[in-house]
Amino acid sequence: MSSKNVIFEKLSPADLHELKDISRKTFSDAFGAENNPQDLEAYLNTAFGEENLRMELLNPLSEFYFVKLEGETAGYFKINLGDAQTDLQEEDAMELERIYVTQKFQNQKIGQRMLDEVIEMAIQRKMRYLWLGVWEKNTAATKFYLRNNFEFDGTHPYMVGSDKQTDQIMKLLF
Repeated sequence: MSSKNVIFEKLSPADLHELKDISRKTFSDAFGAENNPQDLEAYLNTAFGEENLRMELLNPLSEFYFVKLEGETAGYFKINLGDAQTDLQEEDAMELERIYVTQKFQNQKIGQRMLDEVIEMAIQRKMRYLWLGVWEKNTAATKFYLRNNFEFDGTHPYMVGSDKQTDQIMKLLF
């Protein structure tokens, strides 16, 4: 399969159930093995619970996009603007809060296409920088962002259930 046929679809509240399913599945696939099962389940029920996702979908400063390839949902991402950002909240900054590719579509350059799309969105909106938080133990993702010219810019705590973890903040300046 070629990643050339990737389509980005902006989500609406009608997409809530598919978003919930893909969110829980991709997060569990990515981080389940490294986390305590009770903490993971508590996180999934909070972060990806229907009420929380509905509120995020209704927030005009947050946007979710499904990534479709040959009619299938291959992944999704979420961007935040203004005070919807989880940390930095500058008006001329955009946060990439979530970016996930399903296992079936791993290693097909879908993540790169998604990141390229997010970078283009930030440039089109005349942002000064794009930023994200990446778990300090997620070395593959860290290397990916470094290859894409992101730079380290501090850390912030990230709770998975009762487990306080550390995310590295990374920025891409324009």
